[in-house]
Amino acid sequence: MPSKRLKKIYKNLKYKYRLVIYNESTLDMEYSFFLSQLNVILALCSLLLIGMLLSFLIITFTPVKYYLPGFGEAGVRKQLRELMVETEKLKTKQRENDLWTENIRQVLSGEIPSDKIHIQEAMPNDSSKK
Repeated sequence: MPSKRLKKIYKNLKYKYRLVIYNESTLDMEYSFFLSQLNVILALCSLLLIGMLLSFLIITFTPVKYYLPGFGEAGVRKQLRELMVETEKLKTKQRENDLWTENIRQVLSGEIPSDKIHIQEAMPNDSSKK
């Protein structure tokens, strides 16, 4: 059985208050409402729920979601992966070119005799497949 304290709180929540809105210049009563604290709490909770639902729908079904961190267009992510692979290929090719240039410099400066150089076959070029 609920305690007397809970009964008193519930009774206070259900107690009706009269809200009257007057026209300030004529002092005529414009609106009159009978409200309880429970009605006001329920109305505010309903407005909050509707606002959250509306925000969720706007974010989900409009392009606004692309402005949030972690979201993005699927095509952009695919392009990013392709660019990362291409960047790694270019870095590898640059290292090979730097090594080749350094070897040529050493041969021309006489640090390495030309008869000690072993020529390796060129690696297949991936760009020829496209």
